[in-house]
Amino acid sequence: MTALRMLTAADLEFLERQNSPAGAGEFGWQGYRAPGHLQRKLQSGELIREDGGNLAIVDDEGELVGEISWIRLLNGPPPHGYCWNIGIWVAPEQRGKGHGTGAQRQLAAYLFEHSYLERVEAGTEAENVGEQRALEKAGFTREGVLRHANYRAGAWRDMVIYSKLRGE
Repeated sequence: MTALRMLTAADLEFLERQNSPAGAGEFGWQGYRAPGHLQRKLQSGELIREDGGNLAIVDDEGELVGEISWIRLLNGPPPHGYCWNIGIWVAPEQRGKGHGTGAQRQLAAYLFEHSYLERVEAGTEAENVGEQRALEKAGFTREGVLRHANYRAGAWRDMVIYSKLRGE
């Protein structure tokens, strides 16, 4: 069963694969990031914060297969317009095995259990059918299309927004 756990220093080399086109995978490559950004978060104790965080995704044997993160966003007027937005990266060779579904389901449950926010949302490119299936299997509802909401690989891409509400 897919599980979530705290990131460790031993995970960082594997997760740095996201910082290359081949390692990130087709929809994951958004351009280079400053090398060592996760190392800096780990050293500063900022992997889990009041407004977001990062966790490791592991398979049945406890082997690292990816990373999941969340951030608090303001979608409506303050002080009650906040929601969680989640993002995920699963290593390309681990995709299609249910890890994305399991991790997103578990993170949504964790966020509802440990915060008062009513909504968890996630977006993915309109062409990323695999991630859309994973979100739907995790209990998220497709809400609509955000036109030209992401710039990747030299072109504007439509995004599909999904949400899960407390109690769903």
